[in-house]
Amino acid sequence: MDGVQLGPFAIPWVRLGVALAFLALVLVAELLARRVDRRLSSWASGVVLVGLLGARLGFVLENLPVFARDPLSVLYVWQGGFDPIWGILAGGGYTLMVLPKHLWRYTLAAALAAGLVAGVFLTRGRGAEAQGLPEVQLTSLGGTPVSLEAFRGKPVVLNLWATWCPPCRRELPMMVRLSHEHPEVHFVFASQGEGPAVVRRFLEEEGLEADWVLLDPETHLSQDLGAQGLPTTFFFDREGRLVARHLGELSEALLLGYLRALR
Repeated sequence: MDGVQLGPFAIPWVRLGVALAFLALVLVAELLARRVDRRLSSWASGVVLVGLLGARLGFVLENLPVFARDPLSVLYVWQGGFDPIWGILAGGGYTLMVLPKHLWRYTLAAALAAGLVAGVFLTRGRGAEAQGLPEVQLTSLGGTPVSLEAFRGKPVVLNLWATWCPPCRRELPMMVRLSHEHPEVHFVFASQGEGPAVVRRFLEEEGLEADWVLLDPETHLSQDLGAQGLPTTFFFDREGRLVARHLGELSEALLLGYLRALR
């Protein structure tokens, strides 16, 4: 499973783990503040904010050419894109500046609690990495049967989407563009639960042309791969082994990172 299902929404394990880790840090710091020093309370809220800002800024700097093309995308934090190393460095620097030395050991206790919580959820979020390309037969927009096994030999990015899904609609133009820029990778866009007329009309309206837009009207792929929501993107190596999976909308910078991991 990629995350926790809450009605129609699915929260990725990574995001849930980070949120609960920050909560653990704040709670432990608050307990210590009542017994040791009240400054630990304000430190906790400050270090969370500084850590998040540092992690985001670091990720943006690492992917500056991508963000330079669309500066406003720096604000699209719902797409993900945080570097934990930069976050830890920013939080550590903030701690050194705002707290005296005799309180540093207490911040380590709060950080350890956060690390333990995050570790539990990040481990829980790792699942079906042993999976391979599903033995599912899809159809092209023209009605031709297509087997995913035919894509072996190159890395495969398999995107499960639907025309009614807002985040799918937002990310699809970017993914189609990258599919043309990276011919060494097969990009497969498998529409879930929809017929050819609906999908073809959407692509024409948006002016999108992709090599492999396939139909999965019975959502066999979502069932076989255990997808909990749309969009969900799967990354397979050239032997057809699952390398990574991502629940939710992808930014260009994140997608490029996944592509680098496939090489």
